[in-house]
Amino acid sequence: MTTRFQKARFHIDSGPRSLFERIRYKMDSVCSLNLSAKHFVERCKERVVPAEIIQKMQNFNTHEWKLVVSEVRIDTGKFVNSTWEYALENEKYWLTIGFENVAETIVKKESDGKNKVVVSGPVYNHVDAVNKKLMENEGTV
Repeated sequence: MTTRFQKARFHIDSGPRSLFERIRYKMDSVCSLNLSAKHFVERCKERVVPAEIIQKMQNFNTHEWKLVVSEVRIDTGKFVNSTWEYALENEKYWLTIGFENVAETIVKKESDGKNKVVVSGPVYNHVDAVNKKLMENEGTV
């Protein structure tokens, strides 16, 4: 799937903090996900995702999943998806949630997800400034 805009990837360990605070703020009220996207359904079957993980997605709770990665539109500085981790029986499942809370994909993760992430520079600073401003506008700062 191609996108019409450039994206940058960020990891929670390297920030920016404002981005991940914004994601938590926006996602805390989400209690169910749209699990019907064709790609997602195919990945669940192909990867034999356990029923317990499916149940956790149907009753999504940000306090039960660990936020790990986000992709952001470079032009706007706003997140377009977020990736959450859930551990089950020594396996880590990474669920990527996109626009309108649509589950985009799920994988068993074997790495830390820190490859190809932005950790500094102009894009990092732009994303940080945008998300700080958004949070200020929400009155959460």
